[in-house]
Amino acid sequence: MELLNQLMDTLYFGMIEPFFRLLAGILELLILKPLQMTGLPIWLQVCVVAVLTVILAFRLRILLRVEEKTKAFNEKFGAMHSQQQDFKLIDDQKSRRAMYQSSDDDLNDTYNSFLAGHYGRYVSIYLIPLCLILAWLNNIYSAEVLRGELGSPFVIPLAENSLGTRGLSVTFVFLCTYVIGLIIGFRLRRYSKHRAAAAQSVAGDRLEKKSA
Repeated sequence: MELLNQLMDTLYFGMIEPFFRLLAGILELLILKPLQMTGLPIWLQVCVVAVLTVILAFRLRILLRVEEKTKAFNEKFGAMHSQQQDFKLIDDQKSRRAMYQSSDDDLNDTYNSFLAGHYGRYVSIYLIPLCLILAWLNNIYSAEVLRGELGSPFVIPLAENSLGTRGLSVTFVFLCTYVIGLIIGFRLRRYSKHRAAAAQSVAGDRLEKKSA
């Protein structure tokens, strides 16, 4: 057990921690330093990083081929479900029931496998980058740093009110921008798909008229 603990410590402190420190330094150099040089307030820098995280999420969707895998699953699942209709032609009731049971088991296994992979892809796309970037931001703009620059541990200090809120934290500003960015991004994707489908339909109609 002690040997295992030493191995894990060596792995973490020798590889994992230096890697994330290097990655954090690169992100700070490429993203935060230019934003700081422009004179943007800290809360706006956080919003920009959140928007970039949204863009990263949609790029990861393309990289992991979420749309293609979902479409392939729907086609496969639909074909498997359609095959069940042929079982009605089996005269023997026991054989028909056995075929239905076997087909239902295959459908359940296929669906569960897709669902596990689907959730795994969504965690990789949305949750892991979100947690890592948020941890990085909270480390860069910690409460001590914010007190030194803004005189408050909040990225947006507020006057005291009846709700007892003294300000908005880095996490709150980032998550609000991130969620709003995802909503806008999905709406834009849906709108572009509808436009592409409409343009394709119009092009098809023109070809039919020309051929007629």
